[in-house]
Amino acid sequence: MTKKGPVLNLTIEESGARCRVVAEFDTSACEIEVAMLPKDFRQNLGPLQEAILQCPAARRNLRPRLENVTERIPADNAKLALRDAAGVLSAGSDERIVQEIGSQLFDFIFQRRVLELYERCFKTTKNVQPLLIRLHVKHPGLSYVPWETLYDKKHRFHVTTSQNTPFVRAVDDDCAPKRLSTGRPIRILGMAARVKVLNGIALDQIEVDAEQVAIKNALGDLDDGIRAKLSWIPSAKVRDLNQRFLRGDAGQRWDIFHFIGHGGHDAEKGMGFIVVQEQRGSRGERLYADDLRACLTQPGQTPSLVILNSCSGAQGEPGSLFSSTAAELIHGGVAAVIAMQFEISDNMGVAFAETFYSYLVEKISIQAALTHTRLDLKARQFGEWISPVLYMRGLDGEIFVESGAA
Repeated sequence: MTKKGPVLNLTIEESGARCRVVAEFDTSACEIEVAMLPKDFRQNLGPLQEAILQCPAARRNLRPRLENVTERIPADNAKLALRDAAGVLSAGSDERIVQEIGSQLFDFIFQRRVLELYERCFKTTKNVQPLLIRLHVKHPGLSYVPWETLYDKKHRFHVTTSQNTPFVRAVDDDCAPKRLSTGRPIRILGMAARVKVLNGIALDQIEVDAEQVAIKNALGDLDDGIRAKLSWIPSAKVRDLNQRFLRGDAGQRWDIFHFIGHGGHDAEKGMGFIVVQEQRGSRGERLYADDLRACLTQPGQTPSLVILNSCSGAQGEPGSLFSSTAAELIHGGVAAVIAMQFEISDNMGVAFAETFYSYLVEKISIQAALTHTRLDLKARQFGEWISPVLYMRGLDGEIFVESGAA
């Protein structure tokens, strides 16, 4: 078993009208009470969403992977919008908004004794070994917050893009090390939903072929059926998805499930969904998170990692910890889920898939691969680097490991 590195566990709980932040590192622990985020914080996320979709990399191919049923957050905060006199978002506004929101969130969590513990951990581990920051949000009113923007002003870096501080969202209280998958080949099952119409409305077409090629190229020589095996479901129908997980790969469990398509969050139903193919035709229908969970979490066949490369798969509803598609899957038993918390451009979808798998095959943990991916996308001017969210159980996020290494 790979030796567990240092971990800073952070938990945010309800405490009356305030919040309790609990920090634990090795044998040290402390807790503080802090005021809730400002009431207008959620409204400030409207300009953030708009800005990241207007970043240079996204504008080259701006087709959101979203079936638009989610009410947009009003973008009415003049300070955060950073518009010029013509009302156009100014160059670099995405990064400035991300830093401002990220600084606010950092200052919300890291106060007083918690900040002192973080500084001690950071100083001790910096450039020696990664300090995994594991955030467990138990406060339902904070389920929508984009924690991936966390920005440390003192050291001038985003926590989630630094290999010194890989970051995950925790969903359980079991901190025991857990290896997600062992042996070879790593079995990857993909589902690409080429849906053109949903509820009578034409959907933007997604670069499905480009993403499939990108994933295959990223796997490179691993995709040889011995070290890794990439398969695709021939359609995007629920029955085919259900049957492929029931059967596995010649009886063997699928390790990774990757979805390409449209997604969204139904505010009325209070639940996320992906868009799949209707059973008798090419039109689309919503597959809600609870039904997707039922398909993927069959006895003995639950994948180690689910990747939802679609809009809003990690978007939560304020007041509910389980309203996003990602949260539903992780609470249903999936060990790790990566999903997007915002709308993403088609260009971002392809770039994310290619970049993430190219790092994952380097035999590093999921959290390390995603940290590298965020930094890579940020360097390429994708403001959407903040969108991927990693939910994970346990501490060992390695998938590409040698047989018998567990």
